[in-house]
Amino acid sequence: MLGLLAFVTETSLVYLLTLYMQKTLGFSALTAGLSFGVLGLGTVAGGMLAPKLISRTSTLAVLVGGGLLQAAFTGVLLFLGSTSASMALMLPAIFLGGVGNMLVIVGFMITATTGLPDHEQGLATGLASMSQQIGITMGTPVMSAIVTAATMGAMSASAILHGVTVAIAANAALVLLGVLIAAVFLRARHGRTQN
Repeated sequence: MLGLLAFVTETSLVYLLTLYMQKTLGFSALTAGLSFGVLGLGTVAGGMLAPKLISRTSTLAVLVGGGLLQAAFTGVLLFLGSTSASMALMLPAIFLGGVGNMLVIVGFMITATTGLPDHEQGLATGLASMSQQIGITMGTPVMSAIVTAATMGAMSASAILHGVTVAIAANAALVLLGVLIAAVFLRARHGRTQN
């Protein structure tokens, strides 16, 4: 579940922040797009860090820690304002949120495929990949609906900022829900395998 929500939330966050940068800050599409290079660097860093952290701790610790990191820095985005000075807040937040997101994704893929017999590996990998596609497909429409409901159709810069802020709060809450479900489910599963 946390893996699915990781794909739902981070992909849709790109949409939300694009909307924010273009409609509230007045950035061009190119400038907004280039800003996400920082997120890309965060995901690369998270991908490089995940195996090291998993080998030192556990997959569960990396899943939960990554989810909490993603949720915390998504929450930081609630303080975005209507001036370009907010970029000083946004860029570090999306970098660190990207690190957390990739920690979750790597932990999720390992959890989904570990401990299975060889003949079930393909099925497990397929299901994990399917959750990625479903999450990516669902995230933007869900967050778009939240923005639309919060703005009640208004398209002013302040209305868009309000709508995006409401959707970012929902986004962070979904990550926290995923962390809670993963922590409870995986801890229970780990306890059963030890008995």
